[in-house]
Amino acid sequence: MIIHIGRAGTNLGSFSEDVVRQGLAAGRFFLTDLGWKEGMANWAPLSQFSEFAPPAPPLPEEAELVETVQPGGLPWEDRGGRGMVVAFAQTARLVLTNPSEAFARMHTAGGMSNPLLYNLIGGWLGLAAVGIYAVLTSRMQPAPKDLTEMQKLFYPSPAMAMSALKLFVLMGPVIVTVSALISSAIAHLFLMLAGGANKPFHVTLRVFCFSYGSTQLLEMLPFCGGLLAMVWLMVCCVVGLAIAHGTTTGRAVTAMALFVAACFVCCLGIFFLAAAASYDSMRPMLNP
Repeated sequence: MIIHIGRAGTNLGSFSEDVVRQGLAAGRFFLTDLGWKEGMANWAPLSQFSEFAPPAPPLPEEAELVETVQPGGLPWEDRGGRGMVVAFAQTARLVLTNPSEAFARMHTAGGMSNPLLYNLIGGWLGLAAVGIYAVLTSRMQPAPKDLTEMQKLFYPSPAMAMSALKLFVLMGPVIVTVSALISSAIAHLFLMLAGGANKPFHVTLRVFCFSYGSTQLLEMLPFCGGLLAMVWLMVCCVVGLAIAHGTTTGRAVTAMALFVAACFVCCLGIFFLAAAASYDSMRPMLNP
């Protein structure tokens, strides 16, 4: 195919397609030069010829695309840039108000120190609130007289309530950390039995830590804070396990129902053991 080329009103001649291509590569012709070939109505720059159009830039490799994606994650996972207090407050608000979005953003990879630290802060604040309310209640509502050892557990004296507060403040970090590890292990076992454990144990631990560390802040609410914290903890765990493990809500509900049942059985056993101990201590008084 013959192409006629002109530049600044001067006819440079007629050339074959290969010659024009070689001329463009050598700098003899430019893409701004005008060209015409048979079938065209008007002259046009060589850049508009499909034969000489520059090649499209190659698409980035898959690895490059991954690198350009902005990382998500919970605000707590970016506490280095936000500040610890702000990151904790933003994470707690997100988990409490929109657990679906929170656990969809939560990273499932990484170590256990970050979620355990979050759990420690929120759980410790919740335990401290429980201890403070126990002290206030014991002072405002004196316990009835002649209580048995078992009844004293439900009507603690001001001294006993203060001792509990000191225990919660001093040993709170150990209590909430050990509790998170044990609870996560039990829940992960039940999730495996339900067929929904599609990720390793540390994913379940992350769900429990961010759920417990957030919902324990509800303990600061008077009167109904404890019940509200317990109910919303179960809701957050169900939502978090389903999303983080990529399983069905039914399997997550089954796992948490088994978890609650196991906790109830343990508490019932502790109650009967305490009752038996109380009865043994009172037996000499009952049978003189």
